[in-house]
Amino acid sequence: MAKNLSIVEKSAKLRTLQADDTYKSVIKEITNQQVATFVNVDSTQEQREEAHDVIRALRLIEDYFDSVYTDEAMHNRKLKK
Repeated sequence: MAKNLSIVEKSAKLRTLQADDTYKSVIKEITNQQVATFVNVDSTQEQREEAHDVIRALRLIEDYFDSVYTDEAMHNRKLKK
């Protein structure tokens, strides 16, 4: 992300991004395309592997969001003490 955002700012920006309808639509379309490739009996092994890699990459993005949210929760708990 641009500059060094605080964990609270980063988390807020990611929540905004994740809630964005365009973002959700793009992620859903990409996922659906890759699943369709993966389950298509006419797809080559290489195409299925690539589709699997894309789906894994999308999951890594979601995992990153989750890790930022966890970091924010830990940060907020430390502030309460």
